Amino acid sequence: MEDKYAFLDPMDKEWKDAADRMRKTEQEWGVPFYIFHENLFVRNLALLRECLGRDVSIAYAMKANPWLAPAASEVADYIEVSTDGELQMCRAYGIPGSRIVLDGVLRTEDMLRDAFDMGVRRFGVDSSEQARQIIEQCDELRGVGKLGEDSVKLLLRLGNGGRFGMDQEEAEQCFHICDKSSSVRIVGLHYYPGTQRNEAGKLKRDLEYFQQSLEVLCELSGSGISEIQIGCGIGFPYFVGAKKEEYVAAVDEAAWFVKGLRKRFKVIYEAGRCVAASAGIYVTKVFQIKERKGKKILFCLGGTNHLQYSGGMLGIRTPYIKDICRAPSGRTADCMICGALCSEADVLACRVVVDEGVQRGDLLIFYGAGAYNATEAPNLFLTMEMPSVLVYNKMDSVHLQDIRCVRGHSSTYRFLDDRM
Repeated sequence: MEDKYAFLDPMDKEWKDAADRMRKTEQEWGVPFYIFHENLFVRNLALLRECLGRDVSIAYAMKANPWLAPAASEVADYIEVSTDGELQMCRAYGIPGSRIVLDGVLRTEDMLRDAFDMGVRRFGVDSSEQARQIIEQCDELRGVGKLGEDSVKLLLRLGNGGRFGMDQEEAEQCFHICDKSSSVRIVGLHYYPGTQRNEAGKLKRDLEYFQQSLEVLCELSGSGISEIQIGCGIGFPYFVGAKKEEYVAAVDEAAWFVKGLRKRFKVIYEAGRCVAASAGIYVTKVFQIKERKGKKILFCLGGTNHLQYSGGMLGIRTPYIKDICRAPSGRTADCMICGALCSEADVLACRVVVDEGVQRGDLLIFYGAGAYNATEAPNLFLTMEMPSVLVYNKMDSVHLQDIRCVRGHSSTYRFLDDRM
């Protein structure tokens, strides 16, 4: 029986076939590149749903990995979008607006018009100002017959003292604002306390805070709260030595809380990092080797402008890395891995164990690179070529797609099948 927490395994067994054929992939596509594994990602979503309860809806947070959004649209209930770029990618991918929840802090008039034009009718609201903005747009579009009789649904995002969301007082203002509109209605609340969580106790306190706010707002006359969109920010054990058990405990805490919510509300669970992280790897090549004080330093193509791990600055904590040696020695050696940026900060790992026989031209695979590692890397370091992005699906034929709206940089993102 498969471990239902397998989505928390950085070196998932599903990667074995791909890793065994990495030389062929490198010869075909060049390095460096990302590979995102659609089948593994879909399995991760299914496992998370099993943990939470099969009647729980899933909203995939597209910002974690926009290239996996097409796969998510096939199995998740919603795609959570928070920027105009993500919205335009959904349009390019053909994801219908009925499957999109538009969240985020920036809402331009053009962005809202595009969303309504795509058929988006669910919006997360970060402030009372956003509520007014959406109402104004709805009234304007309805006045010229472009909105029809569709109901526009709002979910108020409650904060926990940080810069996102609103407090109870502002949420109450939103109810009064929306009561005066015939274009929108508040159907629920949205809560997201933070990211990269692995402390069940801290998560429990945050959820108890939300529970208190929920009870107060439910008592408002005619509040009509029937849905809760909640994301617990479950983290991922990126680094060697991290304890998977801590993350499992956080998942269990989230599942326990969701179980209580399901008795009263429709629950939409927002997930990104924890389902996408294990579904990606980054592959690069050693181009130079130095030895200093008896320790090897491997220089690889790309670097921190391509790859960032949450909490992994200066390579102090070691991600899961595998070397693909052409002449393995069977002995191991400690080494440092650096990128090609000629910057003191361009360190991918300070200390990692590799085969002693590693040489120039050998490949390095970085695991657990499926969530934010590409999108949060400072990839506007434009003196360096951007990596290719390969989307792997063992069930599909080859299909190519050119997406040019990620981080404002023009790159070709390639899709491939199991002919790796």
